[in-house]
Amino acid sequence: MRLAILFALGLAIGAIATANIVSALRQRDAYPRGLMNVMQHDLGALRSDARAQRCNAGATASLEQLRGLAGGIEPAVYGDDPADPPFAEYARRLRTTLPATVDCKALPKALEKVGAACDACHREYR
Repeated sequence: MRLAILFALGLAIGAIATANIVSALRQRDAYPRGLMNVMQHDLGALRSDARAQRCNAGATASLEQLRGLAGGIEPAVYGDDPADPPFAEYARRLRTTLPATVDCKALPKALEKVGAACDACHREYR
């Protein structure tokens, strides 16, 4: 009986410790995940605007937000440490593929390039 109680107690303590560790790991990755989610949202909004041929202030705002967020990818993922050279190159490619202005005719092709830049990095780092 004593052995069964010790086993159950050890199992409960192990489960609690595992839950705490998993929670700490999730919190560590919260900022980069949040940044990627917001970037995904803005890219989706731009794609919707491009499909609907809406080149208004909303599309311009989404593009500017995407440009600003793309500038903060390395600090979000690596913090104060220097980014891996391949990761920094992927981030640079993303920033260079973002169009300078919202042009309804060129926007779909530009967004394809942006999506390809995102996918290339995600294939390597996910």
